[in-house]
Amino acid sequence: MIVADTGVLLTAYHAIKGALEVQVRTASGEVFDNVVLTGFDERRDVAALKISAGGLPALNPGSTAKIEQGDPVYAITNENGLTWSATEGIVSAIRPADEIPGAGSGFRLVEFTAPVAAGSSGGALVDRTGALIGIITSGKGSAGFAVPIESVIGLPDSGVRVALGSGANLQMPAKAADLPASSASIAGADPKQILKDARTILIRSKTTFLTVDTLEQALTREKDWPNLGLTIVKDQRVADLLIEVDRPLFTYIHTFVLIDKRTSILLGSGRATAFDGTIASNGLADDIVKILFAARVAPQDKK
Repeated sequence: MIVADTGVLLTAYHAIKGALEVQVRTASGEVFDNVVLTGFDERRDVAALKISAGGLPALNPGSTAKIEQGDPVYAITNENGLTWSATEGIVSAIRPADEIPGAGSGFRLVEFTAPVAAGSSGGALVDRTGALIGIITSGKGSAGFAVPIESVIGLPDSGVRVALGSGANLQMPAKAADLPASSASIAGADPKQILKDARTILIRSKTTFLTVDTLEQALTREKDWPNLGLTIVKDQRVADLLIEVDRPLFTYIHTFVLIDKRTSILLGSGRATAFDGTIASNGLADDIVKILFAARVAPQDKK
């Protein structure tokens, strides 16, 4: 979410934590490949980024100091990939995160009723005047939660300056089913063939609750893993396939997506619900191996 017309953004920290390459795409469709991390607050799951742009449309920071229970608010998100989706609700409460299971401790959250879908973290919560009062972290049932803007507005000036990897080669993920068959064939982007031809795979995690090593161990314990002929690598430059795992804030849902690194085509996905990441990794590994096994092992070899 742009908070200064000089290219300063606030977003969800988990979305960029550990990322090898980062790209920022604005609502106008402009893409910026060179992104600098200028501050982060892991406790509140908020990060500040800077792109080389000026004159951008920015939200004016407000304050939750005068917000009361029942006041109208609006959630502005990129819900399901649709830019600038807005939903309306009211403030339910401003409460300590300690009162919300799985939210953390030592900070406040704005609880609101405006519906937010999965993937809305990093969006904006604005008041009736359009002032930015919070950075959305997650939704849980009928409740949404946002970090008060005054708690993180100073992040861009924290003195951190880390140049993130160029996103010049990144593409927006696309579901194979959404691609015209002719286009996929011409580009050599047939999902089944991609899975069959792959030789290396890299695991990335966006959550501390399920680490790369935990999922790697779960995969290699699967009985059909040795039959897949895949090597797990640590360097994205030599990876054919990417597995990205995440656990949305305030939930026990662990997810994965299996992506072709070259085309960014989504080749498979799944989820497992468990309090513990080690337990969840077993369910994710089972789903991942089934997807790979179906494409890579000849029918006569399947038992």
